[in-house]
Amino acid sequence: MKNKNFFQRMAQLIAIFGLSLLIGNISAFIAMNMLSIPKDTLFFLWQRQFIDAMVQLGMIKGMWLLFIGNIVIYLYQKNRKNLLLLILSIIVFVLGEFFIVPLSYETSRIAFQQYEMNQVTSDFLIIKHKEDVLGGFNLFILLIYLIINIFYKQEENKVKN
Repeated sequence: MKNKNFFQRMAQLIAIFGLSLLIGNISAFIAMNMLSIPKDTLFFLWQRQFIDAMVQLGMIKGMWLLFIGNIVIYLYQKNRKNLLLLILSIIVFVLGEFFIVPLSYETSRIAFQQYEMNQVTSDFLIIKHKEDVLGGFNLFILLIYLIINIFYKQEENKVKN
């Protein structure tokens, strides 16, 4: 019983760490977008280098930690709250890993090309907007996750397998 409690607490810590990485990264991305000037190729070059590093160092790791932490939490305590948190973490993971991260790399590729041309292209602005919208949606899901985690009362009844 003591090991179960230890692993549950470690899984909660891992999930919280992943959530913190994701919210911190998204906050940095929002700040970067607020500073952007639509015609400044040098700024976009620097911005994309920063974002690429943040995606590698924080976002990808944060998604995995949130996802794995919630799997373990749910396996140890199967209830509606943990199932809901697991589903939200799966949505964040799938959206990030299969849509946002590839879109981020494509956005950076275009930004690097337009820097060489010294011209901000409409392709870049369109794909960057898609990346921003998906990132905003992911932030919304993460905030729902946080609210549920804080305010949803733990149930006594277990969800049946």
